[in-house]
Amino acid sequence: MNGIVLPAGAVPVDVSAHRNNTGISAEGHPAGGEGFDGYGRTCPAGMFDAIAGTLDLPPGWGSGVPDNVTCEGQRITLPGTGAVTALHVVGAGTYGNVQEVLRLRTSGGTSTDLLVGLSDTLSLRPLPGETCCAEGRHLLDAGGEAIADAHPHLWQTTVDCRASEPCSVLELPYNPDLHLFGVWVVREDAA
Repeated sequence: MNGIVLPAGAVPVDVSAHRNNTGISAEGHPAGGEGFDGYGRTCPAGMFDAIAGTLDLPPGWGSGVPDNVTCEGQRITLPGTGAVTALHVVGAGTYGNVQEVLRLRTSGGTSTDLLVGLSDTLSLRPLPGETCCAEGRHLLDAGGEAIADAHPHLWQTTVDCRASEPCSVLELPYNPDLHLFGVWVVREDAA
């Protein structure tokens, strides 16, 4: 586990308006609602201490505030201009490893598809090209109690691409089992 390792030139994508799921809670303080997996289970807040700033987690994270994006077809505005050369994501799947197409859209309506895969949060090994950026000693149940034999992970991966035109929007797939805590974009230098 190395923490979050971003590619050179990576610029954060503001996902704050799209956070719709609470996947982090403090031990003894249940998050309420569906939690990370739909059954109220959450990752312990302590596993995010070292990476919360990089993820730009919202104020009050760990106390029931939505902290990640469950993919439901959101369209997220991308920062900057110029062709996209890479997309970096931090997140995890639930109910198995997840592989989905994230679509980069241009203002003219064309798109570039990027196949992104993230391991299940409880997977012990990363998918090819993926690394662990945070690991918990236990998962928390709906009541905020530790599940000692479940060890959650947060994964990161970079997908290289070459969009033919400057992209302005990232369109997420509809798959509530894909959770994104952070997204970064790398663009070629604007001419």
